[in-house]
Amino acid sequence: MNFRIYQPATSLAPYVKQYYHLQSSNSGLINLPQNLFSLGDLYMVFLQEGEVIFQPTQHASFTLPEASVVGHFTCHHQIRVKGPVKMTVIQLNAYGCYRLAGLNMSSFNNYFRDLLKQDRECWQDLANKIATATDITKLDAVLNDGLTNMMCSQVHNLKQVDVIADYIIDNQGYTNIDRLTRKFKISRHTLERKFMEVIGLTPQLFARMLRFRDAMRHMQKMTVEEWQAFITNNDYYDQASFIQDFLFFKGEAPVLNQETAIAQMPVARPVAVA
Repeated sequence: MNFRIYQPATSLAPYVKQYYHLQSSNSGLINLPQNLFSLGDLYMVFLQEGEVIFQPTQHASFTLPEASVVGHFTCHHQIRVKGPVKMTVIQLNAYGCYRLAGLNMSSFNNYFRDLLKQDRECWQDLANKIATATDITKLDAVLNDGLTNMMCSQVHNLKQVDVIADYIIDNQGYTNIDRLTRKFKISRHTLERKFMEVIGLTPQLFARMLRFRDAMRHMQKMTVEEWQAFITNNDYYDQASFIQDFLFFKGEAPVLNQETAIAQMPVARPVAVA
């Protein structure tokens, strides 16, 4: 299996976070690298060969078309990849899809949108350029050029949501709706409506996802005793609410012992495999 990671051009920040390219000649089911599709981000998937099937716990399964956007994943999900496979993945931040694709995100959770059915020819052009790229080591240049041109031609205003989302991200989700409405001088209804349009989540759920992601990062560095102390002394978490979030986002209940906790901890981002 050939799995590569590329860094996008700095001019695409913060909308574009990373590029991935996966290629395998093996037939049948293929295990994806850990955390390729993680909580809190959006993903554009360009599939040149093979089949990718998503099965969210709370939704019907779906098979990705040639070019699509998937996310946000607000519940546990499984991914099946049937090879031989060749696909390119663009990892976006929470509001990157709205900025680059111009899609209203209000009915987007855990599902996908077929980019080739959008009324912008740029997506078919980009899909063709990815499919015909002969030097895979220079794939990032193809993606940088295509996405930069799209961003320059896109007129969608982020409506202050990017500023508010960045504030929530900077605080790892440790905030609440009342604090946000006071700080940004915006009504609760307007804030929720704008968040749904630009990000596809309410600010409450977005903050909840980030808090859980931060708690999972802490788990990597803690013993079980320290972990239990962390969720007990946290202003936003007690053990019951953490278990509820674990069930919701991971699809299983945590077992609070050392051996099982280590197995449930998230792993670091994968490195490129030649």
